[in-house]
This record gives sequence, structure tokens and C-alpha cells, in this order.
Amino acid sequence: MPDLGDAPSRLPIGQDAAVEQFRPETVVAIGAVETALLMAGKGSGKIHFKVERDVVTDTDVAIEDLIRAKVEDDLGLPVVGEERGGQVTPGESYWLVDPICGTRNFASGIRLFSVNMALVERGEIVIAVVGNGSTGDIHVSERGKGAWTIGQGVPDQLRANEDSRIVNFGSTAELSGTERERAALAAAASIRANRWDIRSLGTTLALGYLAEGRIAASIHFLSPALHCGAGTLLASESGAVVTDFGGMPWTIDSGTLVASAGDELHVELLELLHLPDARW
Repeated sequence: MPDLGDAPSRLPIGQDAAVEQFRPETVVAIGAVETALLMAGKGSGKIHFKVERDVVTDTDVAIEDLIRAKVEDDLGLPVVGEERGGQVTPGESYWLVDPICGTRNFASGIRLFSVNMALVERGEIVIAVVGNGSTGDIHVSERGKGAWTIGQGVPDQLRANEDSRIVNFGSTAELSGTERERAALAAAASIRANRWDIRSLGTTLALGYLAEGRIAASIHFLSPALHCGAGTLLASESGAVVTDFGGMPWTIDSGTLVASAGDELHVELLELLHLPDARW
């Protein structure tokens, strides 16, 4: 299995002025994600099948264990993770951790993956820290304070834009039956419309790309908060419109997700998703 090589550390951790603007919880998460990216740079390790095409690697598990230890030791907060699970008491603050989002890409030596951390307080995602496996950058957002990329020592503010006209369709691996058929109809309609360049990146890193202005929109037919939550905060704090397929604001209980750089584009995509033969 290919080794991704050493990922260079690009983040000034510690008391550097570049991160002092963030909450203490955010600073801890930034350090955890930086270490996770360095671990991911060593390669996937052994690959194991969960069900059908869904895979997990030794590195997925090792990264989640690392983040759990860091968060629980430094912050005393529980974790709900992709690989180890977890339970929380209603009303309790907790972290959502997706150690490698885009594991199939990662296991195949493709750098399109992210390390996602999201802090949930009072039922809302209030902090997002996302490691970009393709660049080594770390995206950071706190609710109401914008979205930022830390890459060269000074945070750069992120602003979504639709200049690329690229629309990402999220992974459909877990869809079956009617849901899969509806997704296929929506994808076909978007291709026939010939108004956008269609991609399927296979990772919620797409939401970070939206926040950066690399893509114009991202559609996810399933949107569990564990996978999508951190990216939705990045996207919304960068100025993107983030809703479910019904046009209602996305929440941690939403089942679907559309995130777009502009209002007009968002309306177009919602209309596409509600074709007569593809209702959700």
C-alpha cells in the first residue's frame, strides 16, 4: 500500500500569537489535528473491511485514539468517534471526531481526506478544526468568528465563492434502494444541465474546499454530524449557505446537506434535487 510520505508541519503550535485569538479548546484541537496529519503522512498501515466497500485503516484508529487522549486529558470532555463510538449525556458538551474522512482515498494513497473535529455545545457545533490531507493546512472556525486557514503562521480568513462553478456530490457508498436511485437521478440531472463542473471527491474535505473558494457547492445525500458537522461550520462561517434538501438550516439532526457559495446557486441546486422523480 502506498506511503504518503512525511507531511511537513506548517502550524505554529503553543503560545504563538497566530492562535491566541482562539478559545483554549480550539488550540488543543489544533494541536491534536496537526499531530494527526503527521501520523497520516506515514501511510495507512493495514486496511480492514467493515462492511462491503467500507474500509478502516490502522491509522484511522491510531489517530482517533490520539485525539481522544488529548481531548479527554487536556479538556475533560467526552468524545464520540467514527471508530470507537462513544456516548454522552443529554445537554453535555462533547467532541465529534472523524479521524480520517475519505478513508478509501487515504488507503489508496490519494491525499483527498480530512481529519475532522467538532465541538458540540447545547446541541450546536461551535468549534470546527479540520486538517486538510491534501495540503497540510488546518481550517479553523468558531461560531460567529469566521473561518480561517492556518498554514504559514498567520491565519488567513476564508471566503466562499462560486467562481470555479464546481459542484461536488458527496459519497453515496452508504445509500441503497430508493435513496441511491434518487441520488443517481439528481446526479444525472446536474450533468444534463451543463451549468457546472461535477466532481465526487469522496470526503467531507469538500466542505473545506468550499470555504476556501476552491469549489462552488457540495451536496451530501447523507449528512451525519460526525462526518459533516465540522465542515458545515467552516462553510457557513465563510459565507456559504448551508441547509438540508428542504431548504431548512442544517443542524446536527439533519439527514441531508446542501452547501453553496451563493444564494442563487443554492436555489438552483435545491430545485434540481426536487425533480418530480427525485423527491426526498
